[in-house]
Amino acid sequence: MSRSTKNGFDRRYDHARQMYVSAPETIVSFEKHIDKILLSGIVNFYKDFENDFNAASSLSDYWIRYAPRQRGRDASNEATPWGEVGEKVLDAYLYRFVSDQFPDARFVGLPYGHDIRFMTERAFIHIDIKSTGPNDSPHDIVLSLNQISGNGKYLDKDGVFNSIETAPGPRRDIVFQPELPPFYLFDGKPRLTLTFYIKCSYEVQSIKYQPLKYLELVCVPNGLIMFDTLLLKNKKGLFAAGKDIQNFSNDKRVRVKLNPLSEVAQWRCAKICNVDGNTTVVYR
Repeated sequence: MSRSTKNGFDRRYDHARQMYVSAPETIVSFEKHIDKILLSGIVNFYKDFENDFNAASSLSDYWIRYAPRQRGRDASNEATPWGEVGEKVLDAYLYRFVSDQFPDARFVGLPYGHDIRFMTERAFIHIDIKSTGPNDSPHDIVLSLNQISGNGKYLDKDGVFNSIETAPGPRRDIVFQPELPPFYLFDGKPRLTLTFYIKCSYEVQSIKYQPLKYLELVCVPNGLIMFDTLLLKNKKGLFAAGKDIQNFSNDKRVRVKLNPLSEVAQWRCAKICNVDGNTTVVYR
């Protein structure tokens, strides 16, 4: 900590951080516990979600004239940008699920983070939805720095901040500074930061019909085990640069590669799909 004189908050923060640092296995265990709850919920509502996701096509007469168009030099205009479909429908199902499965959930406001954020007695849970079409990579997720928790090692007059991290990349080291804290102190209680992502993968059969292929639930490790105690960041191939990092943008992003992440622990990447009418979970 960098404050010259510690106050009560500093001491409580130090104590909570040391508690987590001294028992990294409890962080892994808790992540796995929450992941299991989320996975069970997605499996239960998957068929209904799939039906509602695909129903957008049956309403095409009402939206095709005003639908958003693909942008960029390589835009073919043979598909419709579909992020709104996956994100809005999945948001609704997740909020209903969270209210049912986490009766103590509080939707405490934060100015940045993931699509869905809620707090429980033990955690601040962030869930972000990543729409994935045919031109997007199914094997990574692209994260803004405010979607990655760090080691929470420092504290100054403006509050908690993380170390600048260096992780091995495919061609050169990836240097970035996560912006989410590894935990929050709220009402005197430490709440661990848990970050989840759901890849909503769809295919394009026509500009009007873009059905769901699968959902994939991804749990990226908490910053204390990623960048401090277990140093999971050193897993070969786990991180790669986003395009804007290579261009030295101030708004940097990083890619987390899902195959290396699943080698850290298989449960961290789980695909949910419809196989012959049955909702099925498939691991990488």
